[in-house]
Amino acid sequence: MICAIITPIGPGHETLFQQVCAPSVAQAEAWNRGPFAEIRHYAMDDTQGRHGRSARRNEALQRAQAEGVDWVFFLDADDILTPNAFEAFGRVIEAEPDLEAVWGLICTLDSGGEPQLREGQPERIDTREAFLSVQPYNAVQIGGFFRMALAARVGFDTAMDTGEDYKFYCQLWAEARCAKRPEIFFVNQRGQHSTGPRSATGADWARSVQQQWKAQLAEVTAWAEFDDGGEAPVRMRLTNPGDLIQASYLQGRYFETDSLEKLKKLIESPAPRIVEVGANIGNHVVWYARHLGASKIYPVEPNPEALALLDANIAANGLSDVIDRRGMGLGAGAGEGRFVAETADADNLGATRLVAAEDGGIETRSLDALLGEDRVDFIKIDAEGMELEVLDGAAELIARDRPVIWVEVLRPNVMGFVQNWCRKAGYRVADSTPYRNTMDYFAVPKDRP
Repeated sequence: MICAIITPIGPGHETLFQQVCAPSVAQAEAWNRGPFAEIRHYAMDDTQGRHGRSARRNEALQRAQAEGVDWVFFLDADDILTPNAFEAFGRVIEAEPDLEAVWGLICTLDSGGEPQLREGQPERIDTREAFLSVQPYNAVQIGGFFRMALAARVGFDTAMDTGEDYKFYCQLWAEARCAKRPEIFFVNQRGQHSTGPRSATGADWARSVQQQWKAQLAEVTAWAEFDDGGEAPVRMRLTNPGDLIQASYLQGRYFETDSLEKLKKLIESPAPRIVEVGANIGNHVVWYARHLGASKIYPVEPNPEALALLDANIAANGLSDVIDRRGMGLGAGAGEGRFVAETADADNLGATRLVAAEDGGIETRSLDALLGEDRVDFIKIDAEGMELEVLDGAAELIARDRPVIWVEVLRPNVMGFVQNWCRKAGYRVADSTPYRNTMDYFAVPKDRP
């Protein structure tokens, strides 16, 4: 078999190519060619910036295919092929001969010139869904081994100044048998970006990739998983990595972890019964079940988009037995009403608010009517400005059960809650968390020690 190493040489990279990149390929070939009888290095000159790296890569692909090459590896001019790259690939393809694209671990030179594995990356990826469940910078990089016919057919989008690499990866994972394996094929040198008319910054790349990532997630069922100390990892549905809450899962944590820890100190019941007004996609619902030992959770969530994710996250974490579904599909307010949902920011589904409309498709109920005689130990309210109405609609329940209350209050409503509602209801603020436009208050009955 023949392997082609394809390297576009952009503005400012000629010296790096000659002193670092090209010698590393020669060294790897001399060390061990692995399954290959021949290694060819296609150095594609673009030092004047007239073509762009995608056009140069595509040209090399067509040339390599015409010349009978079997596999290709894309190595940027500022990167280093590892001495055992071909040998390591040989081990992978011998064990899994049906693979069409193989990536290794992401390895980067640190400030002292020492290679370091990128933290947080998975060692193995086997499916498109798993690939899309990982932050792009922690998934794969351009350096990988690809079957010639596949790479030539997919190619690179020459209209893109940045993010064309991620588009290439996405197409491969959608169409071919791909894998990431715990081998190191090359070492990346950060901070050596080329210059010129088609160059782009890391921020430009991130913006392009974020848009592509979200579009890809609309086509698959992907999950973010992280460890929260339980017997099994938390699994949360991933549809929009730009969403504030979903972004926290990709960082390996719940949203609002600081506030959740404050809450833990206030809940006295060993198996609390919990009402969650504005349950959104289930961040808190899942946490309550796993960290408070909730015996019953009443999610109240009217937004159909959030409701679909809430349902999925409840099922994925095995919580159906503790969920009372009577409030799912409804909003909470002072009483019965009809509303429509408005989401001003597509990347903040949790900020969806209800707007009164006689012909609205969303109905509200008071918590007093919704819960009836069911006992409640804790109420969380995130109602985007309707928090005082929700409290008014829960007056009988609160007077009867004296639950702990966590309420997000818009700044204009702060005095109405702290001075008026708390005094009237016999509650005091035990803790708080400030945000730019809101305050989170943790309130307990005044007679509680």
